[in-house]
Parts: sequence; C-alpha cells; structure tokens
Amino acid sequence: MNLLSFLFVPAENARLFESALRKPCDCVILDLEDGTHPSRRQTAREAMPGFLDMVTAAGKTAAVRINGDLNSAVSDLRAVIGPDLQLVVLPKVEHARDVVLLAGLIADLERQAGVPEGQTRLLLLIESPAALPRLPEIAAAHPRVMGMMLGSEDFSLECGTLPTPESLELPSMLVLHAARAAKIQPIGFIGSIANIGEVEVFRTQLQRARSLGFRGAIVIHPKFLDAINEECRVSDEELAQAKEVVVAFEAAFAEGVGAMKLGDKMIDKPIYLRALNLLTESGLQVSAANSRQPDTAQA
Repeated sequence: MNLLSFLFVPAENARLFESALRKPCDCVILDLEDGTHPSRRQTAREAMPGFLDMVTAAGKTAAVRINGDLNSAVSDLRAVIGPDLQLVVLPKVEHARDVVLLAGLIADLERQAGVPEGQTRLLLLIESPAALPRLPEIAAAHPRVMGMMLGSEDFSLECGTLPTPESLELPSMLVLHAARAAKIQPIGFIGSIANIGEVEVFRTQLQRARSLGFRGAIVIHPKFLDAINEECRVSDEELAQAKEVVVAFEAAFAEGVGAMKLGDKMIDKPIYLRALNLLTESGLQVSAANSRQPDTAQA
C-alpha cells in the first residue's frame, strides 16, 4: 500500500462525500470521529457500506477514521469492516497494546464478513505526548500497520502549545524516525493540518517534509491535493538520475569497484541504495544484484 494524498471527509455529509469522489486523491478517509457529531454517528455508521462501495468504484482507497474510545471504536469497526474497506485510521494511539487489541478485533470481523484476513490495514495517529516514549513499539506493534503520523491539533492541545512548526518539529521527527525504524510509511508535514495557509506556502512545507523523509500528507480541504500529488511523488528527472546511479554503480561493482565517480558526484553504496529505494518507491522493477533488496517501498 503506497498512498500519498489523503482527503478527510465527514462521514455523514453526503454532499462533501460525493464531491470527494471526484477529487484527485489516492485515499478518501470517511471521518467518524471529530468530523461527525456524536448525535449523527449511528446514522453515519449505517451509511458506511454504501459509501465505501462508492469510494472503491471511484478507483480510490476506502478508509475510515474511527473513534478513540474503546466502546465507540468497537461500534465503528463492526459497521465498517467489509469487502470495500482497506484502511482504518486509529486516533489517539498511546500504547502498542491499543493497536494489537483492535487488530485482533478486525481479524475476527474480517472472518465474519468473508474478507481476506489482513486486507484491512492501519494508519496510526499519534496525538498525545504520552505516546512519544513508546513510539518504536507502537510503530512495530502489528503487521497491519502501514503508516503513522502526528495529529498536530490534538497533540498541541495536549501539550498546551499552539500548532506551530517550532512546537511540532521534534514530535514530528520522532514519529518519522519510529516509522522508518519499523519500515512503515511516515505521513505528514511539520505544521498545522487545520491552518495550512495558501497553496504555494503549503508546497514549501511539503518539499521540506519530503526532504526530511516524510511520504504523503492528509488534508481536510481538496484544494491542496494537487500540491501533494505534485510535490510528494517522484519526478521523472529524479527517476532518470536514480536509474543512472543504479546502472553505473552496479557496473562498477561488478568490476570490483566499491565507489566511483558519476559526473561531479562520488557514488558509494549508501548513495546507490538511496537511488534503488527511490525506484522501488515509485513501483519500478529494479535490479539489486549487488546489495540487499530494500525492505520496504516506503523509502
């Protein structure tokens, strides 16, 4: 699962949902948590199977953000697990056991629904400073986990700070490093999801996030989706350069050379592996004759 552009949509808002199906996002996240008033959640749950089918029919990945309290989470999962759901967004994760517990319930519900076990993946939201010391264990808690991100607004609320880049940089990087160590996708950017600003300013944030190692972003307004698609995807120029590095290094390595010069750059094994990971991230079949295969496509 290699998704880059995610769009949150209130689960009970049919108008916004139908609009989201026409937007250029990889994944539509139907929000049963903050985006849906508690008085309307049961109605939203009842509509989920039809909505999820429409997301799949539109060629997008169907996702649902469930509620954080256990009672509501169980009700949400019972309503949404089925043939069309591919991703569950878990909010307010603070312990690895939170992930394991809900993953076990999802497995039971998949069997009941006749869904292949393991189809439903998990995206973890870190929204409390209490989770920070446990991030490595949380990120590696279960094979269903495909990614992790910092929930900027709730995290800032818990810390008593404003969601500024300065206050969010450290926790964002801790989430990134834990995700990379667990070989899952680090999603997001360093800033407020609720106050992104102008599109061109957001592009700068995305460029910085990608240079730091993040892959993909979630937004609540569709006007930012084109920026995500353009800034988070690997460009043709980057692919061409990566292919050149891989071919040149493998040829040199076959001749017994461990480092070589390509143009004005020195290429050794880490540079080669970075290029190899970039190609793998883009879904290209590449040779890795002289090194280990990258462990994940989320490079």
